[in-house]
Amino acid sequence: MNIYSYLTKARISPADKFHALKTIARREQIWARLTGKNTSLATLPKQAPHKCHRREFIGMKDIPVEQIVGTLESQSSFDHEFRPLKNSLQDKWVNAYRSLENGRWAPVLVHRIGNKYYVEDGHHRVSVARLLGKASIQAKIWEYPVHNTRSMHCLPAHSAERSSTKTCAIPGQN
Repeated sequence: MNIYSYLTKARISPADKFHALKTIARREQIWARLTGKNTSLATLPKQAPHKCHRREFIGMKDIPVEQIVGTLESQSSFDHEFRPLKNSLQDKWVNAYRSLENGRWAPVLVHRIGNKYYVEDGHHRVSVARLLGKASIQAKIWEYPVHNTRSMHCLPAHSAERSSTKTCAIPGQN
């Protein structure tokens, strides 16, 4: 469903679409501050750190755009609906828009917990896909086991072979 149909008219340039979308996002952000609401983009839960060895690479497939709810790392470039908030995003956003028009869109990189996806790479592409009302987007997916994410926590690594300084562990297992 295209929720911004007036922004997708062919005569409007991608840069104009970007600015109109950014204006909507900024207006909503100001209103949210006045009413005490949060419009920040969700961040991957701390229980499933991206360096955890318990994740599994699923591969590449189409995922529903509406299930993309956040980002891997905290950032303030997009709001909770992946609308741009900064002018500095314009060039990359317009390039993503034009790449889609030309059919040369690279898949986004996401992390999945349950039925929610968090973007690591491809925020601009997700923003454009939402603007255009795309139902799905191609993604490379890392998945975390849902049944373990609540009991998972990170402990210092005891092996010099680990690439990070922490490793994820399930309580009661060594």
